[in-house]
Amino acid sequence: MIRFLFLVPLFILSLGFMEKKKTNFTVESAQVSTHEFDDTLKINDLVFADFFSPNGDGYNDQFIILNVQNYPRNYLKVFNRWGETVYYASPYMNGWDGKNNQSNPMLGEECSTGVYYFEFNDGTGNKASGKITLKR
Repeated sequence: MIRFLFLVPLFILSLGFMEKKKTNFTVESAQVSTHEFDDTLKINDLVFADFFSPNGDGYNDQFIILNVQNYPRNYLKVFNRWGETVYYASPYMNGWDGKNNQSNPMLGEECSTGVYYFEFNDGTGNKASGKITLKR
């Protein structure tokens, strides 16, 4: 009997909270400016990719720098997150396929998925540095 007397007032109170109410909202729209944000590194006529996926499917299998052939005295160094050089080429002609080419224990092995950092010199005194995301 005591339980029943206690539960009845709770049930009656909860009815007020369960009442359905209609609420109207007014939504105003404004013209939104659409700008494309591009985080691709561009220096002179060089355009540096920031992502590649050397998985053998024929798409994005090498790190590409557009117009790199215009700078035959260039070089590219790629570093892992610990600052170790994992790739070096002079001249670089879009040949990095995600493998380590340095004389260390990982020589010839595939670099793991992750973010790498690069230093590029075009051979005319211009330098560039940035990040590359490698995903297998």
